[in-house]
Amino acid sequence: MKKMLLGMSLALLAACGQHTRTEKIDGTSMAEVAVFTSADKNLEKTYNWAKAMAWLYAHEGDDPVGYWYEASLPMREAFCMRDVSHQSVGGQILGMTPHNKNMFFRFAENISESKDWCSYWEINRHNKPAPADYENDSSFWYNLNANFDVMQACLKMYEWTGDAEYLENKEFVNFYDRSVSDYVERWDLQPEKAFQRARYMNTAENFDANKSFHRCRGLASYAENFPGIVMSIDLLSSLYAGFNAYAYMAEMKGETAKAEEARTKAGQYKQIVEEKFWDASQNRYNTFWTDEGAFKRGEGAPFVLWFDVTDNTERIRALVKDILSQKWNVENLSAFPMFLYKYGYLDEAYRHLITIPKMNRSEYPEVSFGMVEGIVCGAMGLQPSFSKKQIATCSRLQGAARQSSIKNVPVFGGYVSVSHTDKSTTIENNTDMDLTWEVSFMGEHPEIIVDGKKMTTSTELDANGNAYSRCLVLLRAHACAVAEVE
Repeated sequence: MKKMLLGMSLALLAACGQHTRTEKIDGTSMAEVAVFTSADKNLEKTYNWAKAMAWLYAHEGDDPVGYWYEASLPMREAFCMRDVSHQSVGGQILGMTPHNKNMFFRFAENISESKDWCSYWEINRHNKPAPADYENDSSFWYNLNANFDVMQACLKMYEWTGDAEYLENKEFVNFYDRSVSDYVERWDLQPEKAFQRARYMNTAENFDANKSFHRCRGLASYAENFPGIVMSIDLLSSLYAGFNAYAYMAEMKGETAKAEEARTKAGQYKQIVEEKFWDASQNRYNTFWTDEGAFKRGEGAPFVLWFDVTDNTERIRALVKDILSQKWNVENLSAFPMFLYKYGYLDEAYRHLITIPKMNRSEYPEVSFGMVEGIVCGAMGLQPSFSKKQIATCSRLQGAARQSSIKNVPVFGGYVSVSHTDKSTTIENNTDMDLTWEVSFMGEHPEIIVDGKKMTTSTELDANGNAYSRCLVLLRAHACAVAEVE
């Protein structure tokens, strides 16, 4: 079966390879977008492989569904809610802005009461629910994490693009509103019902637990093969992130009461993760609450980091240790470089970047998009925030990779470029906006020199104990700045 999948994937890539994207966006050809170079040729090789692979999966609006990219098992010609949510940042970096918006819109517009406020888990190029996951509104596959994963991803896309439709479009707003209200109620996802909800809910009249589209219509985890799951740490983590995203979006629209209510609810989900799922005796998180009335262990723990649930440094360290001691499939591994860099595990993050592309099933679409995000956001530390009118940079590069650059990353309707050396960072703001540049360097530096001017820094530690010094700098539109440390 593995050989068959690989063969089909290579055939797909060969067919897609006949299509190339050469049109220009604002005078910049797509070949010039998100160009990464590094003195570390292994890292550069990973990036170039990932960029080429990701673009092979992209489709340019010729299908009924519109702009889309592969975000499911190869050969399905489809995209699923989980994978798009996890591939979207990598896609944005590579210039797939219309693809992301269109796919998220398709998920949003298909939420319905007849599906108990689910959307379509997987949509194909014909703009139809993929037959592999859907039979009818009473019989289909759906992981309950999906709505909240999409909500967090939509917030990320707003922060990367500044596209107000993510906040204001009626289909998006309806999806968010329904997800935090009707959807939560229909599936008993309220904090107080976390341990009392039923394993099977909202079932068809002819419910048959032996039929996958019946028993998997409302899975309480992304882990799909573990028996008896009632609640999971990954579902709780996604609920936390979804309500948090809802709060941020409400706040940006001036809806203060709605924001406060959602943030309170997010805190309640976080409390369950931290107080109920944490096993102090084993110094690790449990992952599943089952219909046996007991905690069990399986997949799911990495989502505590993916959704940024805990701020407890000791638990983050224990969790990373726990994760690194296990074997994972490539779907999970694709996110590892990003969060390992974020939490300060630089050697481990780099090792994953270099080895994952060589692993079995590395052609799975999520892998290439994850490697792009891991290098640009993780190693290069590039993080935009339209709501703050801010760009953050922080080199976490080591060895020869300290000399690396990424040119023409699409943000805010324009581009930014960042170059790092061991003691300097150069940024170009090719957008029409004046920005605040949050510039950071590893190590304790009392001052950062920006264009010859000394700036006082603040210092913080990441979860792994690495020190970072940072300051805020005004960066004018279409301007360049250089920051240095001694």
